[in-house]
Amino acid sequence: MRLTDLLQLTNDLSNQTSLYLSIGQKNIPLAKVKISSNECLLFPGKKPLTKGKLVNLVKNIHGRSIPIFIYNQKERIAVYGIQILPDQNGVRLT
Repeated sequence: MRLTDLLQLTNDLSNQTSLYLSIGQKNIPLAKVKISSNECLLFPGKKPLTKGKLVNLVKNIHGRSIPIFIYNQKERIAVYGIQILPDQNGVRLT
């Protein structure tokens, strides 16, 4: 999945929607985003970022068609899609 795809898929969701990562069988909060010229790395943490904060971080980036990866303990995991979690007001990147 590319960063532009994520932004388009979450466009109609509330800015207060929390973002989670799917690592193994667990939902872990997305806490940090690191963007380089050729990739977007998502890092797990304790408190989840909201969609509004993510959009604010990437709104001025021109090369948004970069691939997204989850970075977990020196392992890069490709992101293929999202799952909406209505009971948690969240989105899980899988």
